[in-house]
Amino acid sequence: MSRPGLPFAGFRVSRPVGTRHPVVLDAAGRVVHDPGARVQRASASPDGRTIALEVADDGTERARLVLLRDGAVLDVPLRLRYAAHRWSGEHLHLTDTDGRHWRVGADGEAEPAAALAAPPGRRVPGAVHAVATADGVLAHVVEQDHSVLLDLDADLRVRGRVPVSTDARVRTVTGLAWDAGVAWVRVEAPAEPPVVVPLPEVGDLPGPALPSRLVRAGDVALVVTGEGPRLVEVYGGFGLVELPVYEPSVPAWCALGGQHVTARVRSAPGAAKARTVADAVAVVRHLGGPVALAGASHGGLVAASAALAEPGLVAGVACTAAPLDPFRIAEHPLGAAWYDELGDPADPAVRAAMEDYAPQLRAVRWPARASYPRFLLTTFDEDTRVSPGATDRLTAVLAARGAPVERVRRPAMGHGGNALDDVHAFAASVLDFALDCTSDSTSDSTSDSTGAP
Repeated sequence: MSRPGLPFAGFRVSRPVGTRHPVVLDAAGRVVHDPGARVQRASASPDGRTIALEVADDGTERARLVLLRDGAVLDVPLRLRYAAHRWSGEHLHLTDTDGRHWRVGADGEAEPAAALAAPPGRRVPGAVHAVATADGVLAHVVEQDHSVLLDLDADLRVRGRVPVSTDARVRTVTGLAWDAGVAWVRVEAPAEPPVVVPLPEVGDLPGPALPSRLVRAGDVALVVTGEGPRLVEVYGGFGLVELPVYEPSVPAWCALGGQHVTARVRSAPGAAKARTVADAVAVVRHLGGPVALAGASHGGLVAASAALAEPGLVAGVACTAAPLDPFRIAEHPLGAAWYDELGDPADPAVRAAMEDYAPQLRAVRWPARASYPRFLLTTFDEDTRVSPGATDRLTAVLAARGAPVERVRRPAMGHGGNALDDVHAFAASVLDFALDCTSDSTSDSTSDSTGAP
């Protein structure tokens, strides 16, 4: 599929059909730069003469800075990881995830610098995305689980509202841009490829062939696409707003006769983390079966714990690049940043919660003679956020107890920004697994008596 990028100073980073990674295009759609690598961030100087690209050469997300200026390519000797870009004249100011600041000139010379102050009066409380326009701000907010665009004046007073999504036809705004005097909006849905359109055209988008709908299971909103055996995805971490973005595996799963569900389980940090898992369990009970449960990263921990809550709840669970052992947060490369979310095991309340929901302990407490769900446990060899150790240990525990578990390691993949063909191969493996699980389930053990959507 082609994934369109938002315009900036007449350029855009897009992934045209047939390319493994995004490329830089000009306003006419011509390729300006094809690094053959992963573009993690991009920005342009105010005059549009210089483009700054943060480029990772592999799945580790450790990136380098490249400047494109007047046809020349300059490699800047900086190592970055999703650094924030701010321009001041011809100088680019960068802030990395460790809080370090650099000032980079048009000649590619970089030096440490102080933080560049943010412009006053442009912060919009509750906005998922926001962009300054000629005389105000365009903001994307989520209200009652739906994307809404707000046209704000310079004092952030609402001048207009554009609903993007309804319960019967869920859509998501995934980016905003102001370029050449036009406000641009990127809109997509789980089975609806993204499009970039001017703001006035948002309300005129045609309906998708396979619409997604929003239903509620108690306190949890569900984005539901298709009918049939269910593949349910969960995340529920770090207070993130889970936006239903386009994912090619959704229409693929529906074409196989299945129903895809994104469950927006509630994020709960520290000792309250068990509530997130309980939300996932409640959703699966509400939906009925057969169900395959899936989660990646934090969502993999939630999915594994929920799947092991009780026998017969799910047919199978696919966990990807997940910190599956909450007691050993520090073993992960980015684990030091997760204590606010998962909590410190040294805290008695946190430890008691972990002893309840930790997948390894739930596997050990599994009732005798009860059948385990099937497991697909995947890690990426170039992942620099989550280490594979926890997945290996859960695999060993499950295998020792006779649970059906498949352990997969995928080379040349990391936690984000992977090549398109690698992503498709991985997604196909999850769909194959989910199809086998739900096809093998018997109607007696997964009966649906709940009036589920």
